[in-house]
This record gives sequence, C-alpha cells and structure tokens, in this order.
Amino acid sequence: MILMRTIYWVVIAFFATLLGALLLPVLWFLKLIRCNKLRQGIISRYAHWWGRVVLAATGSKVTVRGLENIPPGPAVFMANHLSIFDIMLMLGYIAKPIAFMAKKELAKVPVISSLMVEVGCLYLDREDVRQAAKVFRRGAEQIRNGLSMVIFPEGTRNLTGNIGDFKSGSMKLAMKADVPIVPVAIYGTREIYEGSKKRITPSRIVLQVMPTISPEDYKDMGSTTLASRVRDMVAAGWQQASEATI
Repeated sequence: MILMRTIYWVVIAFFATLLGALLLPVLWFLKLIRCNKLRQGIISRYAHWWGRVVLAATGSKVTVRGLENIPPGPAVFMANHLSIFDIMLMLGYIAKPIAFMAKKELAKVPVISSLMVEVGCLYLDREDVRQAAKVFRRGAEQIRNGLSMVIFPEGTRNLTGNIGDFKSGSMKLAMKADVPIVPVAIYGTREIYEGSKKRITPSRIVLQVMPTISPEDYKDMGSTTLASRVRDMVAAGWQQASEATI
C-alpha cells in the first residue's frame, strides 16, 4: 500500500510540475511585454494549486489554524523546517503571493528551479557573506513591491523533528523591509517522507499561524533577541499543533 501511494504521488507530482513547465513560455512572454500583474496572478494561482495538489496526493489531512493572524499587505513568514513538504504546505495554504529563501543547491534542479525563480524565490549561499547580503537586499525589495517571503530560520531541515536554534541573520530580511514577521509552526510533515523510510505515508499535518510581530514591536530589538522571540513563538505554536492532533 505504501509503495502504491509513493508511485501515485510521483505520478501526480510529475504531471503537476509538468503543467508548470508548460506555463513557463507564457510567463516569459508576459514578462517581455510587461504584463506584470497578469503574470503575477497566474504564478500565484499555479503555485497555490501546485502546493495543494502535490500535498493532497500524499493522502495527508491538513488542518490550518490562526489564519486570522495574517496581516494585510506583505510580510515575512518564519517557520520551523521539518520536510521538503513544508514548501507545498506553505504554498498551498497561505492565501498570499509568497516566495521562499531557498538554499543554493535547489538552483540545480531542472524545471523546479525555473518555476521557483518565476514565483520569486531567491537562492541563498550562507557561506558567501556578500552574496547573502545581496540576496537579502533583493528580497527586501520584492517585499516592498508586495510579495511576501518565507524563510526557515533554522537554516536547514531539522531531521530530529524538534525545533532548532533560529539564526539571527535570518531576521535581517524583515528588518530591511520593515514589515511584520509572522511566526508559523509546522507539525506532521516529517512523517510523510523523511520519517517514513523515504516512502510516501499519509500524515496528520497542522499549520499553526501565530500572532504577528510588527515592526514597532521589534524595532528596538537586536537580531539575536528577535530570533529568540520568534523561535519561542514557533515552539509555542508547535505545542498547540501537537495537542490538536491528539
């Protein structure tokens, strides 16, 4: 049964991504003729659909809590990182145009990397300080232009299932853009793949959106203090999410 579910997921994920590949020439043409609003609308709707379809193919049940905490306008969403499926979850269930700060290795993945660029994702090399600073400046500019960004402040997937320390440097994106931070707790995605011997297994997933931290709230904080506060809020949300699955 698990093998059949894995094969089914691969087929659905392939064709959902193939549709995106077929959209790429249209997106490039719209960019060429500067129909940016239409282009962004198509990108956002496709990304939202793709996230839901690919996640639904795992057979998982998704519960979303705290959507009322999402502020109007652009924001920086900061979440714990358990699985590759965190990206599908955020794309599918956050009702805003969003893009990700992604690790540079993803830039090498055919088709997916091109689609991520069209969505507005930026590739970050944490070992290159100059490149990272340039990416954060570009990310802040995108946010000021109305695109919300998602960043995983742990820096990588936490394979233990726990919440690691949040990197203080991750806070600079919101600080540069002067926008709200939305702490988000993700629960249950690890059990889909990473925690199930690399086979697709249905899971009970909870996306818990915590109260926003406004620029007025964090303006007098250092990045280390802010990182600690965001992590504490995500940890509290993770606890609430775990209780919701009992």
